[in-house]
Amino acid sequence: MPPPGALDMVALLNARLLRVRGRPKRARTRARILAATAEEIGVSGYPALTVERICARAGMARGTFYLYFSHRSDAAMAVYRLFWATMRRWRPRHLAVNLSERVRMTNAFYVATYARNQHLLGGQIALASERPDFALVRDTVNHRWAQVIARILPASLGDDARVLRARALAGMVDELLRDIYSQPSPTLAHWRDQPLELAHHISEIWLAVIRRDA
Repeated sequence: MPPPGALDMVALLNARLLRVRGRPKRARTRARILAATAEEIGVSGYPALTVERICARAGMARGTFYLYFSHRSDAAMAVYRLFWATMRRWRPRHLAVNLSERVRMTNAFYVATYARNQHLLGGQIALASERPDFALVRDTVNHRWAQVIARILPASLGDDARVLRARALAGMVDELLRDIYSQPSPTLAHWRDQPLELAHHISEIWLAVIRRDA
């Protein structure tokens, strides 16, 4: 199981339902739709997501859904935007510790969060193939994250080279985690229950790249 500190998006969205109880009806209903959408993707995956299933889980009429979103993909995009924003707020920022520990803490958080949200995150590929605008937004988010990573790469490299290497590192991790959690590979199945060890080896690869030109 992922460590307790891992971000659980479905749990957070359900907790949000309690916080908006005193808010206007529109805010409460939208929160219910987003929580139900995240739960449905987490249970059945994005390809199986339907407006009917969202409404059944949220306990509302189909017509109510369309007052807030025009398509299932719009609700899914809203969930992913919230996920990315939450990741930015929750990611470790312990700048006082040394570089190696910062890399290890960041990767431990990301791997644990991916493990806990594996079905939800696995839906991004299908949604991106359906919605080019989502693919563009996702690319922008990935680029911004690469710029954050690039700050810890050797200063001897040019800015473009640092961002490119950061995108390569992040892409490697995402593909590996998809093969372990979202689209399980039989040869990697034993890593599913070892998120901390997995994060350790990913960090060792990162540190080897970071230190190479330092």
